[in-house]
Amino acid sequence: MATQVSHSLDSVTLLRQLPEKERSALARRCAFKAVVAGQVILDRFSASNGVCFLVAGVARVVHYVEDHEEITIATIPAGDTIGEISSIDGLGRSATVVADADCVIAELTQADFHALLARHGEVALDLLRRWADTIRKLSDKVSFLSTGSPDQRVYAELVRLARPEQPGGSRWLIRELPSHQDLARWAQTSREVVAGAVAELVRRGVAERRTRCLHIIDYGMLKSLTLGAEAVPAQSRSA
Repeated sequence: MATQVSHSLDSVTLLRQLPEKERSALARRCAFKAVVAGQVILDRFSASNGVCFLVAGVARVVHYVEDHEEITIATIPAGDTIGEISSIDGLGRSATVVADADCVIAELTQADFHALLARHGEVALDLLRRWADTIRKLSDKVSFLSTGSPDQRVYAELVRLARPEQPGGSRWLIRELPSHQDLARWAQTSREVVAGAVAELVRRGVAERRTRCLHIIDYGMLKSLTLGAEAVPAQSRSA
């Protein structure tokens, strides 16, 4: 069944401050298209320079390393903007973007995007804030990837996903543990490493699996594992 293509830009975060009438006029200048999951939205180094608004769906920024192994750099949610760097500097695309689910894309030409930024300083300022946030996150991630082991990166992602079981309680859990493949994407490692890291937590009494839920029995120890500390079962330390 074909994806229903919406011709509205109301969901685009960067354009939320525009009057509805101007958003509608901008939408009429966009080329809307449906992109199926797995299809490339933007190809690295390609010469296109329009900006794309992700009206619906989810996409991933990916790089390819040796043996064509795909590494996910970031996830792009619906409402975000794609390709604005090359649209501004006129150079080739800086990364490959792939649809992670069926998507709807609205592409605006480079000339129209430049005119939009020139007319609306608040849109340009929002774009700068977005870049500042992206740069900070990438800097943190690059720093961690360069120093942490694959296991440490897996544990760091589990810490990020964990939430208190009850407000003010001491027990933590991940109600819907992502697949090993999804965890491996973030940690820049393999599914086998993720499976081994989670199994080791269970074996040492740091965590407990219950169907899709991961109960963190010793949250402090899990956090220390992100720094390379050796896991000691909670039962042993309390004996």
